[in-house]
Amino acid sequence: MSVRAQPHSAKKLILNLVKAADQPISAPTLVRMGALFELEANNIRVTLNRLVAQGLLILSDQGGYIFGQEAQVFADQQKRWHALEQSLKQWDGSWLAIYVANLGRRDRKQLRKRERATTLWGFREFEQGLLIRPDNLKIDIAILKQNLVELGLEPQACLFRASELQCEQLPSDLALWPLQQLNDKYLELTAEMQLWLTDYASKSLQDAARESFLIGDKVLHEIAYDPRLPGEMINSASRQNMVETMIQFNAVGRAIWSELIATVGND
Repeated sequence: MSVRAQPHSAKKLILNLVKAADQPISAPTLVRMGALFELEANNIRVTLNRLVAQGLLILSDQGGYIFGQEAQVFADQQKRWHALEQSLKQWDGSWLAIYVANLGRRDRKQLRKRERATTLWGFREFEQGLLIRPDNLKIDIAILKQNLVELGLEPQACLFRASELQCEQLPSDLALWPLQQLNDKYLELTAEMQLWLTDYASKSLQDAARESFLIGDKVLHEIAYDPRLPGEMINSASRQNMVETMIQFNAVGRAIWSELIATVGND
């Protein structure tokens, strides 16, 4: 299996490495890791300075880099990926909705934050100013609102539960979510991970580390942005199989990266 060496920008690579690290990670280590992806040392250093200026990274007292507050919120959200299925309940046909028509759309930066927060929780626009998703999340609605706000939704947004909808077309009748694309992606990513797991032992440490990182990042992004739809709408068994395969894949990948980082040192 061939995996491209450099689909990552320096920013994305650095943020993913910091997220995966168990302790503050130094600039020299990041430079060496960047070399695996054909990223120049100067590119890594300039990007580090930019991320610190943006507040996404902080230089710790130990001299290594850790997440700033905003980046940490997203990292904490993504760390729960392995419990995706456990975070869901049986769908009774009701919906969760967010009313945002009162918030406006002129502030483009805030609009992007709102869209990112609501997309991470699987909400899609049903009508102008009204976002909706199936009410199959095993979470208190007040805690969900708090998490949405932490991710970037304005506190003035109204989150509510709709038990009955009398509409000409229900959300489930519309193409709000790419159902077939989701089902296909579950199968595709599972097969890619399974193939790599049968072949990684024959690769060099550097190649295995690079490939595990690229494949794992792709799968984790898919899981993070999965809309967590109920089995009545998508193939939940395929989704669960993808997550279970990723748990195995992640354990192997982390072991490989721990060995690689130990060889380059964390100066």
